[in-house]
Amino acid sequence: MDIGMNFDLMTEKLTAYQISRAVDISIDQAQSIIDGQVDLDDLDQETIDKLKNLNDKLMN
Repeated sequence: MDIGMNFDLMTEKLTAYQISRAVDISIDQAQSIIDGQVDLDDLDQETIDKLKNLNDKLMN
């Protein structure tokens, strides 16, 4: 079941640096995602999948 992404939870628990390391993106790109400056549809599918996986792990 896809519950969507909860960036509030993700950013409560992780910094932009930690997110960038977990999904193999730059810190600047991670911060842009956190700040809502990047739309998920603009990201490549591998990055989206990694973000969803990270989000799922934080939700459990």
